[in-house]
Amino acid sequence: MTRTLLRCYDCNRLLPLGAHNRAPDWRRGPGGCGYLEIPRDDEERFRRIHADHRLGECRVVEGTIVGEGSAADPMRVTYFEAMAGRETIVVRRVRTRLDRPVIYEVLPGRLVIRPVALEVQSRDLRRQLEFELGEKLAADTISSFVGAVEEVAERLDPDDLDEVGSDARDARLAYVRLGENHLAEILDRLRNDVPAESLQWLHRFMAENLEANDVMNLVLRKTFFVEKGGSPLY
Repeated sequence: MTRTLLRCYDCNRLLPLGAHNRAPDWRRGPGGCGYLEIPRDDEERFRRIHADHRLGECRVVEGTIVGEGSAADPMRVTYFEAMAGRETIVVRRVRTRLDRPVIYEVLPGRLVIRPVALEVQSRDLRRQLEFELGEKLAADTISSFVGAVEEVAERLDPDDLDEVGSDARDARLAYVRLGENHLAEILDRLRNDVPAESLQWLHRFMAENLEANDVMNLVLRKTFFVEKGGSPLY
């Protein structure tokens, strides 16, 4: 998605900026033979329509893009914040029909994004352990390790963890990374019952599975709404 938008302050209309504004349209040629290239410049048209109005650029605030459903869904509605000078605005991106362009609307209020749950990828974590270390670790050691990760995750505050990835299927999901102190605590919980050699294999496994949506990272579920005067609007 574009990171910069052109805003008409008088009409409160927005246009995403980028090379796509000059991408030509194509129409069937006479008699249905071939295609004709139709030049297009949406930015020039926008500036011409709003020539006597106050115009300015807005920049999308990183980390504020949220929506429901898959990012691949062309009809998905998304929300994000943008900075217009010192002002922060909330923008809704919506498409009313597949054959119509995307509309960017300025909404009153502020965008509130809150964490609602922090989850261990328990099933995928177990499967990955069995795939990588199934011949080196006992089954009860794998179960104990997954349990230790779940116990450590239960008491964590999402605000204390760094986001390292997102889910293309749902913008309300993110992946957060455990800190070195959390990884050490997981191994400490196993130290009395798991052989030293197995702990070394587990330490290596953790270090190699901490990128983006890797199985050692936790899933952060979020909720969001647009708030004005303390009451949700959307």
